[in-house]
Amino acid sequence: MLVRQTGVPAWETLIAEDRSVFLPQALLQSWGSLTRPYAGYLQLYPRLIAEVATAFPLRDAAAVFAVAGALTASCTAVFVCCASSGHIRRSELRLLLAASVLLLPTALLSIANSGVDSPWYLLFGVFWALLWRPRSRAGMAAAALLCFAAAASNVLAALYLPLVAARVIALPRVREQAATLGLLAGGLVQLPAVLTLSRRGQPTTFARALAFYGREVLLGAAAGYHGALLLRDGLGLTGATAIAASVVAALAAWALIRGGPRVRVLVVTGIILGLVLTLVPVLITGWVANLPLPRGAIYANGTRYAQAPILIIYSWVIVAVDEFLRRGRRRTERAVNATVAAVLVAGLLVMWTSDFRYFDGRSATRPWSVTVARDQRACGRHPARSVKIVDLRLPCSKITQ
Repeated sequence: MLVRQTGVPAWETLIAEDRSVFLPQALLQSWGSLTRPYAGYLQLYPRLIAEVATAFPLRDAAAVFAVAGALTASCTAVFVCCASSGHIRRSELRLLLAASVLLLPTALLSIANSGVDSPWYLLFGVFWALLWRPRSRAGMAAAALLCFAAAASNVLAALYLPLVAARVIALPRVREQAATLGLLAGGLVQLPAVLTLSRRGQPTTFARALAFYGREVLLGAAAGYHGALLLRDGLGLTGATAIAASVVAALAAWALIRGGPRVRVLVVTGIILGLVLTLVPVLITGWVANLPLPRGAIYANGTRYAQAPILIIYSWVIVAVDEFLRRGRRRTERAVNATVAAVLVAGLLVMWTSDFRYFDGRSATRPWSVTVARDQRACGRHPARSVKIVDLRLPCSKITQ
């Protein structure tokens, strides 16, 4: 994860709220900032990363945030590999699903190697936590902890409540509800912040929200970053999105027509959840769908809303492939299923390889160590002054520690 970013290394870049909100407030308030809401809801997990960062020299803060973000993605990948064992029997396909978390094509544009955006990986992990039936206490604890961290850090975890209700109805025993209890506990921690704070949004149309879903989710899932650029250059953005939507629709139809009941339920659930996880935040915030795309760009600032839905698409595709490889009474049918599966897997591998490394928005930023060294020199000349880091002023005692 850390080496995917070209240019200035990920461990030398500190961006967005990690730099402007979480780290300065953790330095000023110590553990008092842990439960402080921001942007209309509680973000417990990124706040916790910031608190850990304050235990290190300030020049190392960027590395702490980057490593924490990379570890979050890696641990989510391991969790998904284990949690999907009941739906994906082949270990190589479970490893492929885990790899999809680490090789997510558009992750570098939004959520990779940071503290503020690490909950978006956890949001995808909740999907598999609610489908998993762990038999060990360690598995139950992992599912509960992941769901708690996701719900206490991202208000969109509430959109999983219909899946929670379905799990409670299907598996009424308390022993089966570790993930459910973790999600509800995180929601209870989140609730006071959501009720007491307001978040202003801009109105947008449902058509624009759907266009955002097509561009950010369907095009991102089917073509990735470089593939989307190639399609856009050849067919235009509308044509590229239409091609990507056709590919995903064909895969869904293939899985629904030829899959068994379990696959059909998972495909329908995944499609609906992906739509809800994208459309709800886009309709609430509005501005991510209203903003015109910068010249030459395909993906907008709200790309983070698309990452969990993309991973959910990969999930039901891989589940369908696993079932088809285990089915087939006749040799011809088995050969067709194996060929389709090989084409799909090869397509994913080609896309993930081409999008493994590229220049993102962080690649050209000033290294954090250079910024800290400059501020420390200023504090050395005037020890009693304070230094402004983005929106907050910090005393020199915090800069030089």
